[in-house]
Amino acid sequence: MREWIGRSVLIMAAMIMLGPTNAHDVAADSQGLQTVTLDIDGMTCGACAKDVKAFLAKVPGVSSVEVTVGKKWVFFSDYTAARALVSFAPEKAGVDVLVKAVEAASGPLSAYKARVLEK
Repeated sequence: MREWIGRSVLIMAAMIMLGPTNAHDVAADSQGLQTVTLDIDGMTCGACAKDVKAFLAKVPGVSSVEVTVGKKWVFFSDYTAARALVSFAPEKAGVDVLVKAVEAASGPLSAYKARVLEK
């Protein structure tokens, strides 16, 4: 059991350090899609990440959404370092629509704010 936990921690650490793969970017470019990275403030839990991902996925023209969070220590997520990598068709949706979708996912206990990190 201890070995399994150790291996899992190493795999998670490697995934965090490597970040999103370039294969995703290549696929997006070949289909005429644009990829943007959004920095998201206000998330506090896994349900927040799920809600943001669902709202972004509902935007017309969005082909994929990947929400990532940072890590505190080994097992705890750091939602202050939340990012969303979104691939979308620029003729159907714009970055401003994606930002509004993130903010629309806000609930009574949390208000999300998004800004563009990379295009």
